[in-house]
Amino acid sequence: MQKKLLLFFSLFIFYGTNAQFWKKKKEKEKPPITTDYKSEDARPDSLSKFTGIIKYRMTSDDPSERDSMFIIFGEHKIRFTMFQPGYKANEVFENNMIADFRDSVFYIIDVRKKTYTIEKLGTRNAGIEFAFSYQKKTTQILQHPCKEYKGEMQTKEGDIYKVNALVSDKHSYIDAKDYNFMNIQPAIMGYKIVLGFKSASANNENTMILAYKIEAGDTGSFFDLSEYHQK
Repeated sequence: MQKKLLLFFSLFIFYGTNAQFWKKKKEKEKPPITTDYKSEDARPDSLSKFTGIIKYRMTSDDPSERDSMFIIFGEHKIRFTMFQPGYKANEVFENNMIADFRDSVFYIIDVRKKTYTIEKLGTRNAGIEFAFSYQKKTTQILQHPCKEYKGEMQTKEGDIYKVNALVSDKHSYIDAKDYNFMNIQPAIMGYKIVLGFKSASANNENTMILAYKIEAGDTGSFFDLSEYHQK
């Protein structure tokens, strides 16, 4: 299980080993990425503004993988809590990170030691590029209409992944126009929250996240680091 973690749980998150993960046989004469997705035209929608928790299942081609993630939407901040099974029965590893859009910083949190480290927002996996085009299709997730986008993700090494995103038409996050968590997972597109995302490598290895529960409410306590100290 640990050797085949999803993109979002790879050890490069904390140890910077993304070069190995992304290393694949390069295709000859890869086509340039093009897109007709124009997030510049998007406007914040206060009527559909969402604060709360969205819970996602994370799967791959390996049916034994049982990873999950909570994305917690707050004022000017988003917290990501990721869960993955350990080596022992009932053992679960938890990783927590906060994207702070007001101060443009990224917190990596250790909930057991009550510590955190800070780095500049957007520095992880620099050089990755996305291109999406709207498919003029709508899909329901949890009975919420989602617009379907399709395109490519390209690494700085030139590797290309096919990607799909399902973007809620009823849940807006007005503090960020676009945000890709760790620069590899679209969480916000055009001020709208992404409820589903799928990627496929050149070898047709698939990973997917899909929302399974949406809980609206106040999330201020999830961003309180007053009992933590910086490492």
